Amino acid sequence: MNSNYSIMRVLLVVFMILGHLHVAMADDDYIEARRLLDSGEILPLEVILKSVRQIFPGKVLEVELEKEGHQIVYEIEILGDDGVIKEIDIDAKTGKQLFSKEDD
Repeated sequence: MNSNYSIMRVLLVVFMILGHLHVAMADDDYIEARRLLDSGEILPLEVILKSVRQIFPGKVLEVELEKEGHQIVYEIEILGDDGVIKEIDIDAKTGKQLFSKEDD
């Protein structure tokens, strides 16, 4: 992590196992994610995922919460129902889709 350039990474690895959402992260990452949520700087992950799944149905493989410049972004990787892996960037504060692409 390089705080001089405001590149804060909070890694949230999300696994879908038997329909249950499991999140694995370091204690410091959890504390920072909770602080951002409590301060209103980001929307809850469940709100973001509900919205994303309406547009991109499938299984969530991974979620990263990153600070890019002055913007905090949820980077979500989904294995679509069509078998294609999609990467979607969502503004963590507003829930607006910023970017999406399909992996090769």
